[in-house]
Amino acid sequence: MMINKALGFYEGRPLDDPEVFIEKEFPMPTCQANDLLVEVQAVSVNPIDTKRRQTTTLSEKFHIQGYDAVGIVQEIGSAVNGFAVGDRVFYAGTTQRSGANQRFQVVDFRIAAKAPAGFSDGDLAAMPLTSITAWELLFEKFGYVPEENANEGSILLVNASGGVGSIAAQLAKWAGLTVYGTASPKNDQWLKDNQVDQVLNHRLPLAEQITEPFSAVALFYDASAYLPQLTKAILPFGKVGMIVNTKEALDLNPFKNLGIDFYWEYMFTKTDAQLMIETQGGILQRIASLLADKKIHTTAVQTFDGGITIETLKHATKAVEQGTKGKTVITGGVR
Repeated sequence: MMINKALGFYEGRPLDDPEVFIEKEFPMPTCQANDLLVEVQAVSVNPIDTKRRQTTTLSEKFHIQGYDAVGIVQEIGSAVNGFAVGDRVFYAGTTQRSGANQRFQVVDFRIAAKAPAGFSDGDLAAMPLTSITAWELLFEKFGYVPEENANEGSILLVNASGGVGSIAAQLAKWAGLTVYGTASPKNDQWLKDNQVDQVLNHRLPLAEQITEPFSAVALFYDASAYLPQLTKAILPFGKVGMIVNTKEALDLNPFKNLGIDFYWEYMFTKTDAQLMIETQGGILQRIASLLADKKIHTTAVQTFDGGITIETLKHATKAVEQGTKGKTVITGGVR
């Protein structure tokens, strides 16, 4: 009988705690009607991993994280269509089930897609969570048309060097927008590589760096630090999107007379609520095509090879907690 091996924890501990991550063995997961049983080949570590771990209190539940994965389908459920055993797939998964930091994982086929050929496991593991987040904000919330050069106007991406910002810039440029992005000056070239038209220094006031207001602003950083600057940086009837919890309450009153629309984007809302989850598989199909056609590129920057182990998971998590550009991935599967 095959045994599944997983990395996780019973309570959130600091990274320097020797038992921050624990290795355990479990029976093989059961493939339900809509499931793919996947042997995981690579994962990435995201800020949501660290935030959820840091706020997890002690319980009897063993928490297995990992919200980006690439792997090979080993079994399919009775209701699955469009996939077969042996397919290479990529997906973000859901916070409502065990994540990808395990050798074998079950995932609903409706939130997965076949991986495009010609890309390494690490390059693909970097993409699902951030691509879905950026796509939902740009094309579902903001309402831009998800086709090449189908839109006009300008967009500001705050923290354009992070995981979501790095792919949002590419998607916005592909869709026809003029892209501005804030970041530390050390990441200027990274932003340019990701199709940002004008790089802004995140340490300087926006008013000193822009000459015209934007059609939309996507805040991939605490909005309370930027919102007061946006009243003069966004056009009437513009759109503002946010993905990060704020440390302070937001005063939206100054935007009333401008008719500004505000949106929260959280890619796990659909799987949390079990609503429209098939759209996420559809988004990943589009991302796969854009990668294959070289319209966008991977955002993987740092790769830890040698398997998903306690040590590689610690190193990758440390990199994310310290703040890095792009995405951090681990390849080789759980050993």
